[in-house]
Amino acid sequence: MVLSGEYIAGFVDGEGCFSITIGKHHTTKNRLDPRLNFEIELRDDDREVLEMIAETLGCGRIYELNYDRYGWHPHVKLKISGIKDITEKVIPFFQKYSLFAKKRFSFEIFCQAAKVFEAKQHLTKEGIEKLIYLKAQMNKYSSRSSIRQGAGNPRARREGSLQSDLHSYPRTLPVKSTKSVVPEVGTRNRKDRAS
Repeated sequence: MVLSGEYIAGFVDGEGCFSITIGKHHTTKNRLDPRLNFEIELRDDDREVLEMIAETLGCGRIYELNYDRYGWHPHVKLKISGIKDITEKVIPFFQKYSLFAKKRFSFEIFCQAAKVFEAKQHLTKEGIEKLIYLKAQMNKYSSRSSIRQGAGNPRARREGSLQSDLHSYPRTLPVKSTKSVVPEVGTRNRKDRAS
């Protein structure tokens, strides 16, 4: 089943993750292995949702995650890390179906990082330094709340089929400007929260 773009964008606003990882690699010139990742992790009883998202995007693999040692319910993760899939499928999809929560900031930075990979600059010292900088900027907008929150206490599922769950999720969102929404470093103000 193919899902609507608006549904997936709304879902990713809450559950998705755009990331830049830089690991160690013993055979590369810089001894580093930078990668781009797009991931969604859910409880395994929501696997069908990930399968439909992967089908709609036309890419991605689903992995099973075991958290028995933490006493948590098993999870499944949709992961897309191939640069071709990211630049030809993931990025165009979310440029067409815009994100509206703070995840949009991470996505804009993710797009900048993808250009570094497309230009093969990730193989150079300068490119690695740029990716490290972009990673630091992305971390400012990443949610610190764990998607596994409450996994140890299985949540009650709503009555009805998956179809009813999908229909209950908002499918329409306001039109957003295509202008870059990444703020300048140091200009993002925080509003005081009422206690």
